[in-house]
Amino acid sequence: MGENNTAGFNYNEEKRFDEKSFEDLYRRMYPTLKNYAIYLVKDIEDAQLILNDVFIAIWKNSTLIADEKAYLFRAVKNAAINYLKIPKASFLHIDSEDESPEIIDLKETPSQAFQNKDRNRVLYALIDQMPERRRLIFYMYRIDGFSYKEIAALLDISVRTVEDHLVKGFQFLQQKVLQNSAEFR
Repeated sequence: MGENNTAGFNYNEEKRFDEKSFEDLYRRMYPTLKNYAIYLVKDIEDAQLILNDVFIAIWKNSTLIADEKAYLFRAVKNAAINYLKIPKASFLHIDSEDESPEIIDLKETPSQAFQNKDRNRVLYALIDQMPERRRLIFYMYRIDGFSYKEIAALLDISVRTVEDHLVKGFQFLQQKVLQNSAEFR
C-alpha cells in the first residue's frame, strides 16, 4: 500500500479531502468488500446498500483512515451486524404481528406455539448478552451454518479461537438457561 495509507486525503494539500484518492479507495476495495458483505448478509442488494452506506459515511465525514483495510472491513462487519439485528418483518413492511407470515406446526397447540415463541425470544435475548465477537461467531455458526474454518477465514482468526468462542458461548447459554429454568419448561 505504500507510505500514504490514508484514504480520501492528499497530504500535499494540507489534509484537504481528496476526491481522487477517495475514488481510488472505492475502486480498489469495493469488489472485495462486496464479497465480504454478501457473505455476511446473504443478499447481493443488501450487501451493496451496506457498502454504499459505509462509503457515503466516509465521504460525508471526510474520515481520515489510518489502516484502510482494517477500517473498511470493520465498518462493513458492523453495518452487516446492524442489518442482521433489524427484524426481517420490518423489511416486509408488516405493521403488526397478526400480519406476519408464520409457519405453524399443526401438531402444536396454540399454547405450545406461544411457549416456543417466548422461549425463542428469551434465548435470543440471552445470545444478545454475549460479547460482540462471540455473538457474531455464534450466529455465524448456529444460525447461518458456517463451518469453523469458514468463520476463521472470514474474521481472520484461528480455528481454535472460533472453537473457544463457541465453547464459551454454549457454556454461557447453558448457565443462563439453568438460572432461568422456569422460562424454559
